Amino acid sequence: MNQWDEGFRDAFSSFVRESGRWRDFQPETLLARWATFVADCEDGYPSDAEDYFNDLTSRDSLSRALGSTELQRFPDLVLLGREVEKVDSAFRVLLIPDAFPRIPAELWWSRGVVKFARKCLVEELWRDFQLELELVE
Repeated sequence: MNQWDEGFRDAFSSFVRESGRWRDFQPETLLARWATFVADCEDGYPSDAEDYFNDLTSRDSLSRALGSTELQRFPDLVLLGREVEKVDSAFRVLLIPDAFPRIPAELWWSRGVVKFARKCLVEELWRDFQLELELVE
């Protein structure tokens, strides 16, 4: 969905910007960023660990917004939550759950790690965390 009520869009964007995100702070762009990341992971994440963990911040921002009391008054927040859940469902099946057990369980997208990826991420996660991912050529 990319047609949001203007009041929701403005309030959402302000909330996300104020929480520290300097780009992709509109609901449609943040949702698209999360969906693009998940699609990249479905094909074997193509970049390095720094980019992988940075890309996860889109889901962090969505989580904060979806849980925000100040945005709960907008019906569009429920609709956004449904769209996020669709993308989340696709991401959950790609994960080795609990790869990073010190991360709180409610941050499941950061607590787990993809099962397979391209060479750079596979090598870096093995080197830095001894996490074994399947290599996608």
